[in-house]
Amino acid sequence: MGFLKIGEKDRTGRQKRIEHTGRYLRASRTGGISLRAHTRVAGVNLTGNTRRGVRVSTRLAKNTQVALQNGRFILRGRYGSDAARINLSKSGVSVSTKTPVGAFNWVRPGRSSFKLGGVHVRGHKAVHLQGVYLLFAGLVALVGGLFKAVAALLGGILGGVQALVAWRERVRGARERLGLTAGEVAGVGEQIVRAQGVALDQEPQRDLFAGLLFVVTTLGRGRTVFDADAVGLQGADRGAGRALATDAAVAGQQLVRWLGEREADRSPRRILGLPPRSAGHRHSG
Repeated sequence: MGFLKIGEKDRTGRQKRIEHTGRYLRASRTGGISLRAHTRVAGVNLTGNTRRGVRVSTRLAKNTQVALQNGRFILRGRYGSDAARINLSKSGVSVSTKTPVGAFNWVRPGRSSFKLGGVHVRGHKAVHLQGVYLLFAGLVALVGGLFKAVAALLGGILGGVQALVAWRERVRGARERLGLTAGEVAGVGEQIVRAQGVALDQEPQRDLFAGLLFVVTTLGRGRTVFDADAVGLQGADRGAGRALATDAAVAGQQLVRWLGEREADRSPRRILGLPPRSAGHRHSG
């Protein structure tokens, strides 16, 4: 397989031109078979080829070569990047662009080249093939650009929606924030307890715990009716669990009646999430 360079890659990772290049023999699809010998003397390259004759060449400057082939003067220069490479020759200057399948010469299209699968083509055939490739590559780039634009647009819309939702949540939180201190809340709570003639230090710990459970799991969530299922006490198989659910429900009814006795704008009702009651509405103990 190595005889024709099949499987060998060039510096860009493409299949090398399919040909055989030995020490003295060269055989290719376009150049045919020829014998070739090369030597270098005092910085000058001497090349003899049975098809092209004798060539004497040397490097004039970086990327610049001058040569005499069968008495004919040759000047070659390659400068710049692959995107815009300047080519110098006796006939003038041209600009070419290297592509993954060869090179396209913008000034002299006939000097373009095309290589695919190790088959190398030059001239007008290469121009047509390069045109097909550039058209296809342009369409792929256009479609890819459209997909990226749509993805960016959707991402922007999603980001905007998320920002709007976050802003609304901040506004709602700011409206619901009362700005009360713990001392103010505790003071109002103590007033309510005193108004009911209750001494917390004399209440059974079981009742106090049931009341605390109701405040945390029910009033703290904006509800006024204890839901045993919401706190995992529904259908408890132990008597203690059922008793705790009953105690919390009873304590909750009492706390809701107590809170209904005060409708001040800064009362614990608003902090606990309870809806305001109409003026004059009272519950008996």
